[in-house]
Amino acid sequence: MNKMNQHRVVIISAHPDDMEIGMGGTVAKLVASMAVITSVVITNGGRSSNPFALTEQQMAKVRREEALRAAGVLGVTEVIFCDEPDAADEIDTKAVTRRLVEILARLRPTEVYTLDEELDRHPAHRLAGKLARESVLEADTNLSGGLWSYEIWGPFANWDRLEYIDGFVATKMAAIAEHQSQVATIPYGEGVLGMNRWRAVFADPKASAPVGQYAEVFRLVAISTDSILSGLSG
Repeated sequence: MNKMNQHRVVIISAHPDDMEIGMGGTVAKLVASMAVITSVVITNGGRSSNPFALTEQQMAKVRREEALRAAGVLGVTEVIFCDEPDAADEIDTKAVTRRLVEILARLRPTEVYTLDEELDRHPAHRLAGKLARESVLEADTNLSGGLWSYEIWGPFANWDRLEYIDGFVATKMAAIAEHQSQVATIPYGEGVLGMNRWRAVFADPKASAPVGQYAEVFRLVAISTDSILSGLSG
């Protein structure tokens, strides 16, 4: 596959483990289809669950190493760390936007994934989604595959895309397990596996049987100026 025809994907997340939890199965599935994946992590995750009583700086270092190992499990090509503080109100939004615009302009992805700026209950997740959308708009990136949000802290009541991940669940769980500092006290893997199972079983109320065993869902994000203004005035 030549460079012009590559399926290039950028995933913009707030924390080092968001991608793995919210869409790890789809990432592995994309890699299997020869997509080139770049993961962008906005915060350093230094103030997250800390069962080992590490300093903020130590935790940030540990989480970077975990993110790199997890990316290797999934087959992600590159991980870019913005290293912002792990607090939504301390993130330098202008600096992050500049960085994201540069990344998008350089990589020219066909698809971008991020967190949901409306439905996710975590403030840093909502901010990540907002910055991703605004950066895609500013970079004037032609996303032939669209801008998609994935779910973590707040299941979607409605979605625009469902990806069955039956053949990639083990890879997803192995990637989540690399985040040992987090899963030591919070069973993220078990929690999201249950949701992925529910998504597949209850995907279609008209189906006589489930099509797959596990699934991840995504919402299509409007990125045009007109659609954004329309949404604000509605």
